[in-house]
Amino acid sequence: MRNIAIYVGTVIVAAIGVLLGAALTIPDECAITDACASTQRSIILFAPVSILLLGVAGAAAFTIWCWRDGIEWRRWFGAVWFLLVILLVVMSMAGGVLTG
Repeated sequence: MRNIAIYVGTVIVAAIGVLLGAALTIPDECAITDACASTQRSIILFAPVSILLLGVAGAAAFTIWCWRDGIEWRRWFGAVWFLLVILLVVMSMAGGVLTG
């Protein structure tokens, strides 16, 4: 159980860290919708979503591995669903940035 919590926590912290890092590097005189923040906007749109998507894929791979070896797999399956919900929330927030 601890391995699952560490895995999920690491994925979420990495996604939030990249999101905050990109948001904090926007110049003061720029808004997120301005052309001067286009690089940060791209990072905010795609990097956290990609990190979470890779996290979901990794948790799904662990689920299949545990199921195949006869180990308790339902906890990893719960981690997949939890990360999918977080992914949906982050994608909806990134969509708000996209539509400005």
